[in-house]
Amino acid sequence: MIEHDGEYEYHDQMWAKQELFYSDDVGNSRTYSELWESVKFQRLAEEFPKKPIKTLEVGCGSGGVSLYFHNTRGYEVELVDLSDEALSFARRNFEMHGRKPPHTTFCKADATQLPYPDDVFDLVMSFGLLEHFTDIAKPICEQLRVLKPGGIFFADIVTKRFSVDTFARLPGTAKELINAIANGKFTELGQAFKIDFFENDYPLARYLDAVEQNGGNIQFARGNRPFTSVGGPFESALVTFYKSPLCQRIWQHFDKSGSTLSKLWGAGWWILAEKL
Repeated sequence: MIEHDGEYEYHDQMWAKQELFYSDDVGNSRTYSELWESVKFQRLAEEFPKKPIKTLEVGCGSGGVSLYFHNTRGYEVELVDLSDEALSFARRNFEMHGRKPPHTTFCKADATQLPYPDDVFDLVMSFGLLEHFTDIAKPICEQLRVLKPGGIFFADIVTKRFSVDTFARLPGTAKELINAIANGKFTELGQAFKIDFFENDYPLARYLDAVEQNGGNIQFARGNRPFTSVGGPFESALVTFYKSPLCQRIWQHFDKSGSTLSKLWGAGWWILAEKL
């Protein structure tokens, strides 16, 4: 059963409009999307196994992380998403940037009903997925179920809360408010603060409990990314600034600290656990 029925159609539309992006080098990143990913690759390269392993990315979106580790470490990767457009985007990403021969499988499936037997993968990961569920235990249980004992569970979580990326949403919210007031639609003012998809507001502790209750041994829980993604005319200048050596040092320290500040201010949370 699909939670928040029909919401995947929004994601279909989003991925259909998204231009292809991928960068495995911070210095060559041109957009926020490329920069966020290239820094993420650096961090995960320090945590993930260096030898070839079998991995599953659930709610794959662009498939960037799977693509990076397929290219650099020879991971055998499987990618799952409920959105046809997301899977198409990920395929094109692999066709454009992937090394040959590919060891890649793409599968349309529900994250709460993964079509795999128990204990199959060495690494199961998700990025921007778990926050879209009311019952987070379902997808977490499934990811740990298909993971081998001793395997790695990794989740990148972006909940509905105040963070550095709240500032990125302010220009869009202000625009919606101004349009509503200008058109006399005062009853629609509240809509300016709403997003087009479900996002829970659960605290980090709730995610940690769900992982532990389903057989995961937490290795770390950290906040990540201290910089915002305000768009429009500011994007190019901010991307250049964020790539500077000073910002990269601050960013690296922030992501690795696991501090209370990083968990409160960071754009998202990272959880890494081993299956017992």
